[in-house]
This record gives sequence, structure tokens and C-alpha cells, in this order.
Amino acid sequence: MIDKKVDVMIRYEVKLNNLGKITTLPDSQRLFGFLINNSKKYCNEEDISSFVRGVRQQEQKCMISNLLPGGYYPTPKEFIMQNLQGRLNKNQEEIKKLEERQRELRQESEESIKKIIEKNKAKKLNKYHKKELDKEIQSCKSQLEKIKADFNNNSKLINSLSSKNIYETVKKMDFIEQNQLKDLLKLGESRDEIRVDDLLKFKYIKKNRTFIQKFRLENQIKQLPGIPNVAYSLPILSFENQAGDLQRQFSFFVEVNKETCISKTLEAMKENLDFDKNTKDISKCGIPCFLGGKGSSGYNEYSIYNIEKLSVDEDSLKTSISESYLNMGMLLPNFDKIDVEKSVLDIYTSDRKPFEIEYEVLKVISFINVGSVIKLRRDKIDLFKVGKSIDNSKYNPMYKKNAIVFGNSYLVKLEVN
Repeated sequence: MIDKKVDVMIRYEVKLNNLGKITTLPDSQRLFGFLINNSKKYCNEEDISSFVRGVRQQEQKCMISNLLPGGYYPTPKEFIMQNLQGRLNKNQEEIKKLEERQRELRQESEESIKKIIEKNKAKKLNKYHKKELDKEIQSCKSQLEKIKADFNNNSKLINSLSSKNIYETVKKMDFIEQNQLKDLLKLGESRDEIRVDDLLKFKYIKKNRTFIQKFRLENQIKQLPGIPNVAYSLPILSFENQAGDLQRQFSFFVEVNKETCISKTLEAMKENLDFDKNTKDISKCGIPCFLGGKGSSGYNEYSIYNIEKLSVDEDSLKTSISESYLNMGMLLPNFDKIDVEKSVLDIYTSDRKPFEIEYEVLKVISFINVGSVIKLRRDKIDLFKVGKSIDNSKYNPMYKKNAIVFGNSYLVKLEVN
């Protein structure tokens, strides 16, 4: 009798410090490539090829997240807005009452202004009752100030209850602190009104993007005098909290079979990290790396300062149709495993075709984007098989036959009804 092979999974959080400007935040595909490339230092070519082939054939398990701000998860924005719909409907009822009150206050304001004008006229015509009229005018002005204060307070409350303003607030919450995600999701359980302030109490990271003008010196690159230089815009990303502090620490998650080339690589990198725990300047130690283009110009430079093993409990590996999962990377979906109607999916379409390839070559691949919330079709589905990795040579003949488009994203179980 042949013993059935038992999968032993191991989880890692790879922590990095950003050392310069960022043009793109690497996704799970790029990080898979980074780990495979580094595995050449610790594993032979045959083992690496066997592992990559095993991932494509779903014989080896490996799930990776995008690079994320350290201590934060991607915010499931659309899922949150759907969960808040009941409270937003309650908001609309309250807004209608407030708007009706605003109309009443406008009318009261107009009446008070009219009284002040009339009494000022009367004061000019009647010198004997000037003091009495001054008191009456002052009383009307005080009443008018109260009306204005009530009107302004109601306006602020309407703005705070506005579905548009709540949506705009959620929209800028690109990453939510890990420990607060559960409480953020629970906001949908209440049936009371919700205000913008209820969202602003959460710690989040906002992604900003600006552009800088760059020039490519074509005449020097091609060594052909007279060719004009090419101007282009380079995106620069920054990540900041509510206080405007820049986020410099990032991390990504890996769940992989033990004793594979990626687990061996991470173990070796973990052992080789020259990290002095007594120093406070982590930028001066660790493993330097470039995760993105423009590395020769100093962009997208990081230093790995810690690789932490995370516990894998049995309950986290069990799946149920009653549970939801947060997608942490770029997921190539197996739709036979996903309940699309009950999931909240953001689809990202990637154009894989380089300009050299002919038009008849397949070129478009659609991924489930980071921050999507996934419901499974049935119980006891292997989370690794929710996604898949596919042969890349049919999308780009320039790649080797063993090259894959990595689509096995890291998934996190959500504590939400």
C-alpha cells in the first residue's frame, strides 16, 4: 500500500524597508519571479524547473501576495460599500429630514432678516423708542446667529451622512491596518446611520501617484546623431497615513510546500540576514534588492530586513462556503471553485503582448485584483486550487516553455458574516 503524500505548508512574511522612490508596487507575479531568480543561489536548475512545472500542474503549492505596506491589508472597498448599504439607506432617510429642516431654517432666516430691516427703518423714524428697538434688533440678530449655527451644523451632518462622501472616504483607504480590518467589516452589521467620522477612526494608508518628466537620450543610446530625444512621464508612488507620514516599511506573504526551492531560498535568506537587533537603523542592514524597473536609476530599491515564519493552524486550511476570503495578490481564477454571484470581484485585464509579437497570438489575461472578496462554491476546497498558474509561452513565444504566468494568490480568511 502506497502512503498518501501529506502536504506540509509553511508561511512566511518577508519584511522590507524602502530605500528610495517607487514607480510601481510589485505584485505577486513579480515577487514569484524574484524568489525564483534568487533560488538559483541555493537550488540547482533541475529542482527549480521541477518546482515551476509543479506549480503550473498544481502538484506543488505556492501562494504569494502583492507587496503591501507593513502591518496593513488591502482594503476590500466594494465589499465594504455593499455591506454598508443598509446603513446608507438609513442615512438617506435622515438626510431627507435634515434637508426639510434646512428649508425651514432658510425661511426663518429670511423672516429674521426682514424683521431686522423693518426695525432699522422704524428706528430712523421713531427716535423716542430707539432703545427698545435696539434691543429688539439685537434679539433678532441673536436669533439669526442661532439659525445660522443650526444651518451650518445640519450642513456638516448632511455631508457626514452623504453616501458620496462616505464612498470617497472608503475610496482613499487603500490599505487598512491588519488588526482593524475585522472591526471595519463589522460596520455593516449595525442598522444605525453611519458617518464619515466612523470611518476616519480607522488607521489606513493612502496611495498617491504623481509624475515627473524624464528624457530618453535616443541619439546617445543608438549612437545616431540627429535623432530627437524622447520625453516621457514617470509615475512616482508614495504611501502615507492620515497624518501624512510616509510609509517606508513593506512586506509580502508566502505560503508554500516545505522543502521546495522557494522555502529553501527563504530559509537560506533568513539565516543569511545580517540584522543587528540592537540597531535602530534597519536601512543599513539586510538584503538589498530591486523590485521593479528603473533599478539602474535608483528606483524601486528595497532592503529585506526580516523574514518571519507564521504559524499554520489546521483551522486556517479548512475551507467552507460560509466563509469569505480576501485576495492579497493577482489571482488567475479557477471559476469552478468560486461562487461568482456571492463574491465581490474586481477584474484586472493585463495585456501580455509585446510589440514584436504578431496579432494572432493570444495576448489578454484577466486576473482577480487585490482587495477582492471571494466566496467558494463548496466546502473543503484547497485554497491553492482557487487560483492557477498557466504556461506563458503561448502568450509570449519569447519565453521558455517552462515559464509560467503565476496566478496563485495568497488568500486570507475574513471574520465576517
